[in-house]
Amino acid sequence: MVASCTLALSSLLPRVSALAEEAGRVIEVGRERAIASVELKPDGTPVTTADRDSHALIVAGLADLTPDVPILSEEGRVPAHEERAGWTTFWLVDPLDGTREFVAGRPDYTVNIALVDRGVPVLGVVHAPRDATTYSAAEGVGTWRRRPGQPTVRLLAGPPALGAGLRVAESRSHGSPELDDVLGAYDVRGRIAIGSSLKFCLVAERSADCYVRMGPTMEWDVAAGDAVFRWAGPTGTPPHPSPFAYNKPDLRNAAFIIGFLPPRPAVIWLTGLSGAGKSTIADSLVAALRTRGARVEPLDGDAIRGVFPSTGFTRPERDAHIKRVGFLASRLEAHGVIVVASLVSPYRDSRRFVRDLCSRFIEVHVATPLEECERRDPKGLYRKARAGEIRNFTGLDDPYEAPEAAEIVIDTTVFSAAEAAAAILSHLGNVPPPVAKT
Repeated sequence: MVASCTLALSSLLPRVSALAEEAGRVIEVGRERAIASVELKPDGTPVTTADRDSHALIVAGLADLTPDVPILSEEGRVPAHEERAGWTTFWLVDPLDGTREFVAGRPDYTVNIALVDRGVPVLGVVHAPRDATTYSAAEGVGTWRRRPGQPTVRLLAGPPALGAGLRVAESRSHGSPELDDVLGAYDVRGRIAIGSSLKFCLVAERSADCYVRMGPTMEWDVAAGDAVFRWAGPTGTPPHPSPFAYNKPDLRNAAFIIGFLPPRPAVIWLTGLSGAGKSTIADSLVAALRTRGARVEPLDGDAIRGVFPSTGFTRPERDAHIKRVGFLASRLEAHGVIVVASLVSPYRDSRRFVRDLCSRFIEVHVATPLEECERRDPKGLYRKARAGEIRNFTGLDDPYEAPEAAEIVIDTTVFSAAEAAAAILSHLGNVPPPVAKT
């Protein structure tokens, strides 16, 4: 089943798009009757005959397209997690997303259809019935927008230019003081309040830089828009990062950020023995931060020594080196830059000196054991130190004073560089804190 769906994504996408557009026409034709039929569901959200008519049409159409793939729709039966737990591939449908906007006569409501495979929305369609705009996306196909009377265009999402203020998409119906607090740390150029999954589409088409949501949502609210954003990149590139997981027991999402809202400025200080993996983690972290639109500057101890080759290795010389790099890092941080510094920096006093210079200092102890660092010995330094060709070598004839209370501790015999970078990103707070379930 999975193989057949994956194989057919490029041919499946236009058929799903046509199905969403047909559902949109049903919604528009039945508008007046639907608005007169508003009911409240047990959770207090509105539902109309348009929601139900769209649901019936989509479910029947998907059953014809992929009869063996289960369908989970907001307006259908929601099986218990025990029944869903074995689903590898399934459809997620919101037949009318933005019912409040629909009932109020506003244009920002959508039809959402997504195909989730192994936890990833590999295909998604968001159709806006009012102006007949369709956003369609699939793995290996990319993200596309079609509007009546205009050529179909491919969408390539990306971070804002350095120094440009952020344009933030937000929910028309779910603003909050918490959202204002999150955005207060940024230079926000504009806030676009709009309903439904169109917020994801604004980020995909670069009309907004990010979409921030502090309140809970359901998986069917986000899956199609998530696909539209994830696959809005050049062919052959990884999907854009997304915080969502699918087929959770309660199908509920916590607060999230989609798009390019970088973490606040900070100095991330990776310390550890030579060969511990500091530079590899730093490279992975810098790349991840840049995909999020962050202003980031790497400061590598070996690279800086290459610029200043007279820098020595006695304790006073090491202390002076660390303090100079720390001062530079603190100045960069003060100007809005995330600094990723990777230096052995063996002494607690000099690291404490740098911490005191910085507004937000995150010490990362790359705690790979000495025997593993020496086994790797990527530059042959341990071999030379053992042979007496290098003196004052940290970990052998010069001490390494491990951090006593580092914010993050990573052993690269256990975690990969990508996993380490993800842990640091999580600590940086690139997503909002979870919202309590209600």
